[in-house]
Formats: sequence, C-alpha cells, structure tokens
Amino acid sequence: MKSNKKKEFSKVVLEQSRMLSKYLEKYPSFFEGQADELNRFYEFIEGSRAIHLYGKGRTANSAISLALRLKHFGYNIWFVGDVVKERIKGGDLAILFSGSGETAEVVNVAKRAKEDNAYVVAISSYAKSTLTKYSDLVILLPGGLEKKKGWDYLEAQLAPESMNEPLFYGGGEFETMAYLFQETLISCIGKYKKIPAHIVAREHERDEIKE
Repeated sequence: MKSNKKKEFSKVVLEQSRMLSKYLEKYPSFFEGQADELNRFYEFIEGSRAIHLYGKGRTANSAISLALRLKHFGYNIWFVGDVVKERIKGGDLAILFSGSGETAEVVNVAKRAKEDNAYVVAISSYAKSTLTKYSDLVILLPGGLEKKKGWDYLEAQLAPESMNEPLFYGGGEFETMAYLFQETLISCIGKYKKIPAHIVAREHERDEIKE
C-alpha cells in the first residue's frame, strides 16, 4: 500500500541544492568560447567615462549589484532605473541585462545609447535579438526565455536530460547565471587590477547598528 507521508521540506531543499551544484559544474564552459568578448568587455569598462547599467525584473538585481560593486572600485557608475541619474553620453558604456534580448525598456535604453554614440554591451542568451542589433558586444549566458516561443520552450531548455521537471521555476536560470557572472566579473577585475580587499570595505556604507 502507498504511503501518504510527505517528504520533509528540508530534504527537498537538499535535493534541489545537489542538483543545482551539479548543474553549475558547467559554468566555466560558458566562457571558453568568449575570450575575445571578455577581453573587449574589460577594455570598454576601463576606457569609458561613465558606465550605465540596466535590467528589468529579477534581472535588475544583477545589474544593480554590478553597479554597486563597480562603484566601490571607483568607477563612475549610474543605474538607468534610478530617479537621480546621468544622461548617457558619447564614449560612455551601457551594460544591459536581458535574457531574451527583447525586453522593451532595455532595448529602448540601447537605442538611446547608440544615438548618443555610447558603447553597448548586452548580457543575454541570444546572439541575434532586437537588443543585440543595438549592441557593440554580446556576452552570452544560458537560460533566457525566447519570448516568441513561450513557456514550453523555456521548460525544455532548463530541464536537464536526467530530470522530469525544470530545475528553476519561472525562468530563474538566466537570473542565476547573470548574478553569478557579475560576481565573477567583479572578482576578476579586482584580482586583475590587484585591488586590495579593504577598498570595498572602506567604500561600503556604514549601516550597522551602534549601541
């Protein structure tokens, strides 16, 4: 007779964590064919008067996190979604996150940036999209929803062959990869430029409670 006893939630968490850990073993392979793109990306970052970042929804978390960390390193940083922001100018760099490359607000920022002779780097899952038409460089990460194909396509893309269900709910793969990428990028910039770790601590907001 079948038991109706439910599996403990903690066990589900452990199983999911193990699957995610196994999936992330592929993470380094995403960059093996993008050496030239990564080198150009770094040159854009170093050569720009100002850097403007943007993304929508959960992807905005990665853009905001990258903005904060680059600010700690002393770059002239602006987040396009802020009320107080600076206009994108010629020679500036816009780093735009969109898994599909079709997010209207992000594409509009890319269009304006190109009209003002700025450089645009797209962080996306698709080399050919509306966003990439207005981009000077594309860094490819997996998992973005190709909007014209819908959720069936997304679930098929995310599900490893050994699984009967997707690893992420609601398209979380690209968001996870984008956040991990910005952490990787910041760490690599810091190590490449030999920036001491205490620089970040010094620049970080003093928000602890004082007794």
